Amino acid sequence: MTKRAVVVGVNDYSVQGFTNLRGCVRDAQAMYHLLVDAFLFDPSQVWLYTDNRATSSNIRQAIRYMLSISEPGDVACLYYAGHGGLHPVAGGGGASYQTIIPYSGTFITDWDLAMAAEALEPSRVNFTIILDSCHSGGMHEETEHPGAIRSIRYATEFIQSLIATLKKVIPFGVTVPGPQAYSNNVTQVAQAGNGLLSMSEDPNQLFVQLAKSTLFAACRWNEYAGETPDHGYFTQAFLDLVNQSNFTVTHRAFHQQLVDKVHQLAGPNQSPQLRGQQNRMDEDFLLGWRDCR
Repeated sequence: MTKRAVVVGVNDYSVQGFTNLRGCVRDAQAMYHLLVDAFLFDPSQVWLYTDNRATSSNIRQAIRYMLSISEPGDVACLYYAGHGGLHPVAGGGGASYQTIIPYSGTFITDWDLAMAAEALEPSRVNFTIILDSCHSGGMHEETEHPGAIRSIRYATEFIQSLIATLKKVIPFGVTVPGPQAYSNNVTQVAQAGNGLLSMSEDPNQLFVQLAKSTLFAACRWNEYAGETPDHGYFTQAFLDLVNQSNFTVTHRAFHQQLVDKVHQLAGPNQSPQLRGQQNRMDEDFLLGWRDCR
């Protein structure tokens, strides 16, 4: 079994023209060391990209390479800290992809991940995505958390078009083959103020049989992913919990621990989410699968 990871953190959004962040590079550096020291990833198999190295082309190439050489029993991990956003699907009937936003270049969607993982057989490689960014934009006014929300601000015209048409969002990190994997999974799409967007998600569509990966996300659709000058709350919870444990825990158990820890750090307005492969939630986090299903 080989463990590999692509680790990305972006503070500098001057090229993209968005608000800079504060803790994402430090998050990525801390996660790199956590993967190596606690989860026994070989440093030569962990690729770290921060700020001007975290271009769209670099990230895509690294993900494709990591997945192309993964074999049954291996672990592949993608960690991202930075801004999140939404990208409408052309002709998608009210569907949008959640995106991660690199230092420069085109946004990266779950469709891009799915294409990179096209040859990856579900339930043979443990492909785990850890996402410390906002899903849709959060529900809080900018004045309440100045510069601390990991989501871009949307133009009023874009928000109004989403309010009128948005019916489904494909989360970044579940690697499904297309929008057909979800059916009207978001409702109550609304403007939350200062260019933010809010929506609610169908809890019955968190786990999808077609998913080729497992996703740990920082928050719900209608919440923000907050950060301190040091770390994102979600990443800080990761660091605190792993430093206190024996590093072996199931996905479900770890998710509940993350929720509890983030609530301690940030309050009840940010709740980490677990999504992805339906039949693997009771398997251990960042360990190779014990069987093929």
